[in-house]
Amino acid sequence: MCGVVGGVGDPVDAAVAALRHRGPDAIGVVRVGPFWLGHTRLAILDLDSRSDQPFSRGDVTVSYNGELWNYLGLRAELESLGESFCTDGDTEVVAAVLDRWGVAGLSRMEGMFAVAWADGETLRLARDRFGEVPLHVARVGGRVAFASEIRAVAAAGLPPAAATWVEPGTVVEIDGSGGMSVERWYDAPAAPAETTLDSAAERMRMEIASGVAERSISDVPVCALLSGGIDSSSVLSHLVSHVPDVVAFVAYRDPKSPDLLAAREVADRLGTELREIAVPAPTADDLSDVVRRIEMPHKAQVEIGWACLHLARSMSADGFKVTFSGEGADELMASYGFSYHGVHKFGWHAYRKRTFLDQHRKNFARCNKVFLSHGVECRLPFLHTSLVEFALSLPQSAVASRGRPKAVMSRAYSGLLPDRVVHRPKLAFQDGAGLKGAAAAAVGDPRRYYAAEFKRLVGGPK
Repeated sequence: MCGVVGGVGDPVDAAVAALRHRGPDAIGVVRVGPFWLGHTRLAILDLDSRSDQPFSRGDVTVSYNGELWNYLGLRAELESLGESFCTDGDTEVVAAVLDRWGVAGLSRMEGMFAVAWADGETLRLARDRFGEVPLHVARVGGRVAFASEIRAVAAAGLPPAAATWVEPGTVVEIDGSGGMSVERWYDAPAAPAETTLDSAAERMRMEIASGVAERSISDVPVCALLSGGIDSSSVLSHLVSHVPDVVAFVAYRDPKSPDLLAAREVADRLGTELREIAVPAPTADDLSDVVRRIEMPHKAQVEIGWACLHLARSMSADGFKVTFSGEGADELMASYGFSYHGVHKFGWHAYRKRTFLDQHRKNFARCNKVFLSHGVECRLPFLHTSLVEFALSLPQSAVASRGRPKAVMSRAYSGLLPDRVVHRPKLAFQDGAGLKGAAAAAVGDPRRYYAAEFKRLVGGPK
């Protein structure tokens, strides 16, 4: 995982420097015709400097943030077409795919990514299918800047309020005068499928296993988040097969927290080392710092972010550069925060798709930005493409049972995970970690405080 930045015109060193926390291992800037591309690298695959970016191949130069899960298969396909490679990682594969197939190549790429590439005439920006990796773009007149974080857009000299999200599954084309157009290269289907709870549970378990397996590639140490809920527990249950000595981390405030007790039971069942990270009560300044780092004012994201900052700091100090998380499952499985008023208004399938994709600017971005503030990449197996498409196709009867959300997950992992985890009611992370009350005690009216601090510290769009 890295930081990408650039735009139309001359390079801006301050904009690149603003993303150094995302990529402490290398830094690079190039000019490509009327455009410039910058990059800060967190080396995960092929640690050699030959994979540093921006990276040029053929007619294109890329600045790429993310991981390509199927890069070995794509590399083999390209080699069969006569291509050769001088590196061992995924960056050169991304460049080769875009050089050979252009925008059409994006549909061949399975991964989490935000990528910019230029050929001297056109600059293109693309984001992965579900928005796992953040990307912002701003245009004021003929001036254009893009970046992984709003702070870098501001450092490039454009107002933060002008920064907008590049939407998931889209590509933005920019010409040398700053003209801009957008097209969609992927749209998540939400077509209904008929299935039973039992068959859906079996398929769901297989899809989660596949999502974990494809994300297990790494040339650096890997760890996992373990909240004590069924989502992170299911991820860890599969990860131990690929990383046998994997370490799990749990955050807590109360040593009697139900999340902590459940996490201990899961770690014991799986034979996994569990590192317990005590999280202090935040001050107002602490919560302002979270707003600044994650660049959003949403109450849940800020309060979860406070715990995640401590987790990220501990992971980094212990030598980890990659962690796994269960983000995305709640929205796919109609869990807490799910509105049946929304279902009535939009329909079961359309509302779940809408809620899930909206996380590209909430949970997914928060996870990415908060962990990368300490140089740790966060991977989300529930964003496995076929898993998402299958989950969004499920009828209500195969997701929930008798009004209980995540019935499909409970059925899938019954007997494989402790009963405490499989059957416990959903508890929001900030509640389970004991953070909601502590945040309110620090700032009084959290929603008003976070909104004001976002405007003061970030100044960008929500």
